[in-house]
Amino acid sequence: MCARITITTTGTEIADLFGLSYDMSNPKPLSRARYNVAPSQAIPVMRIANGTKELADLRWGLIPYWNTNPKHTGFVNARAETAPKKPAFRDPFRWRRCLVPADGFFEWETVGKKKRPYLFRKAGGGMFVYAGVWDRWVSPAGPMDTVAVLTVPANELVKPFHERMPAIVSEGRFAAWLDPKETRAEKLLPLLEAYPVERMEKWPVSDRVNSATEDDPELLVAVPERPKPKWTQLTLFDVA
Repeated sequence: MCARITITTTGTEIADLFGLSYDMSNPKPLSRARYNVAPSQAIPVMRIANGTKELADLRWGLIPYWNTNPKHTGFVNARAETAPKKPAFRDPFRWRRCLVPADGFFEWETVGKKKRPYLFRKAGGGMFVYAGVWDRWVSPAGPMDTVAVLTVPANELVKPFHERMPAIVSEGRFAAWLDPKETRAEKLLPLLEAYPVERMEKWPVSDRVNSATEDDPELLVAVPERPKPKWTQLTLFDVA
């Protein structure tokens, strides 16, 4: 599962990556660096809307257009392999695909009763581009565009922490993934991949990441590895 990401890259850099212009007088989406982005918050996506490429802010947590539950919080992730057949994702996968720029994501290691967060990113830094699908739900307050990040089986770096990781779309495949004329899963799924393990790095970070209200550069600073607790089998001759 990918449930926390970082987006510290500037809006102009993201626009350049996708071949878009960026209006500095209207800096949204991505008006500031964000170090601990959580579900239900807005994230930038690149999509094709009305035949035109655009960079837009969407709420993270896809709510299907047909949803009637006003308390639905949305689907943060969708398995790429099953998304084409699942009711919540079937239409978005066919007609409403998008790209989600990010420069890192967090996963957690369970140690005893605590969860230790780790940052995963490209070796040396740089942007990932995740595959996403979006939908438009008419909420009681009005129309709302929402997005889910697709996932694939984790590579060997991520696997000890979680069995899934974000599906990556390489730069040469952006146009093919967004192509509104292509709706066949057998053509689209091969465009997605787990990022190569040899081109990634990870390190432990502050427990403050566990709170979605924390958001500052110090969250990405490496902290010392804490030793894992050792467990020893007691014998009849051990004295308390």
